[in-house]
Amino acid sequence: MKDETKSKLDAIFDRHEASKRAAAQAKQVVESKEEAFVRAFNEASDKIIRPALEEVGKHAKARGISYEISNEEDKLPTGREPGRSASIAITFFPGEKKYPPTEFPALTVFCEKHKQRVRFHERTMMPGRGGHAGPTGEADLPQITADLIQQKILDVLSQAFR
Repeated sequence: MKDETKSKLDAIFDRHEASKRAAAQAKQVVESKEEAFVRAFNEASDKIIRPALEEVGKHAKARGISYEISNEEDKLPTGREPGRSASIAITFFPGEKKYPPTEFPALTVFCEKHKQRVRFHERTMMPGRGGHAGPTGEADLPQITADLIQQKILDVLSQAFR
């Protein structure tokens, strides 16, 4: 093989390796940014969201409505299971829990690490009665306040307890 051909091949392979390195670095930057957002969401969940949910839950409990708060950790997909976003939810039980939790009113706050946003999902259903479940907006993480969380819960409960 001519030296000129070897040189051209080396240039092609060098460009390819540089492209692979750049892609790996870009992926690492995105993953680091997403990991940082999940950590920030978890911190907001502990310091803002959970206390706001607990305040409403305790008031509801004083009025005879039980509640549960649940958390999901951010989980990457595996071969057997799909991934899931970090989240925190409150579900209200205005009676016996003889129905699945999905039959009761709830608010879930999701961490959308890819979009760097927080997403809200509401459920206004009650056993033996209709209602709906679906998205109810999104916000930037710095916009998350106890007032916003409690307003979202008020919206759910005002529809569920008609």
